[in-house]
Amino acid sequence: MQKSSYVGIVDKIRVIKSFPDMLVRFTLHTPSADINCLVGRKELANLILFLEDGKFELATFGHYNNRKQFVIEKFAVKNPDSFVREFVLKSMASIA
Repeated sequence: MQKSSYVGIVDKIRVIKSFPDMLVRFTLHTPSADINCLVGRKELANLILFLEDGKFELATFGHYNNRKQFVIEKFAVKNPDSFVREFVLKSMASIA
């Protein structure tokens, strides 16, 4: 499985499935392309939902599935505001 990492602006955040396992999708706008991303880990999916569309830059790490979707294993917010620092970044410290 080929691992990759990208940095870009997060946009079009949507909940695909919430029960029994949470699945969230979003588009990552990088300088070279727009990447369709999936987050399957419930802890990370909940944190992605705190982010606003088109406002935050993410550094992501993961792999591609057989449908050419980028599955996120880890991410970091590169330009957090005070809300994101308090509720997303502090929560990520307990996950990692």
